[in-house]
Amino acid sequence: MEYDEAAADRLEATYLGKDVIAQRADTLARLAIQPGEHVLDIGSGPGFLAEEMARQTGPDGRVTGVDLSPIMVARALARASCGWLDFLQADATSLPLPDAAFDVVVSTQVAEYVPDIPAMCAEIARVLKPGGRGLVMATDWGGLVWHSSDPARMDRVMKAFEPHCADPHLPRTLGPELRAAGLAVPGISYFPIVNTGIGDGSYSRGSIDFVAGYVKDGGAIPAAEVQAWRDDLHALDERGEYFFSNGRFSFAIAKP
Repeated sequence: MEYDEAAADRLEATYLGKDVIAQRADTLARLAIQPGEHVLDIGSGPGFLAEEMARQTGPDGRVTGVDLSPIMVARALARASCGWLDFLQADATSLPLPDAAFDVVVSTQVAEYVPDIPAMCAEIARVLKPGGRGLVMATDWGGLVWHSSDPARMDRVMKAFEPHCADPHLPRTLGPELRAAGLAVPGISYFPIVNTGIGDGSYSRGSIDFVAGYVKDGGAIPAAEVQAWRDDLHALDERGEYFFSNGRFSFAIAKP
């Protein structure tokens, strides 16, 4: 994904919302970062997760965030408050980092946007120390439940949205890809997001803008139909009939 400043603003607002804050807390609990550990965050975005991990490693550790977007890297660097936290622009399939350099590797909501998953998994295995661990989180958009007064229109909009990522159903095949790279997958967990309203901080509030912008720019659906889709969701919210559910699959990884 490429971000301009407006898109980066929207993403940051979503990352600061209650749903993603709760997701971040769940990720941190599963990683159990220890003082002194060296941690890599692939697809670090605005840097919120990396910042929290740096607080857990302390100054004897190190956290490195990598992201393909120069705007995201610049924002994360400007926000970084720890001397042992750094960010750099890099591709997840070709990391400019040494072999076996990290105790922990994490990547959240990024892998489904990477066209070459075998290469990304191979890079994770390469930079992870023997005995190291980590987590790769991805969304399966086939698990989306989004109430609409016009289900056929909802289906058309979401079908037009599918190409926004390289593989909208990646969790179904991610485990074998990680194992093929030489990593163990000791467990898979699921973090649900359920919204019954479009309030500030809800994940789906930002999703409406993201989906509508992508579908409208793609031209597969007339702009008037996209607007009608948006208007319907807001009308459902006003009547107390709004419902959105989706979630993320977290694949625990370990390097033998």
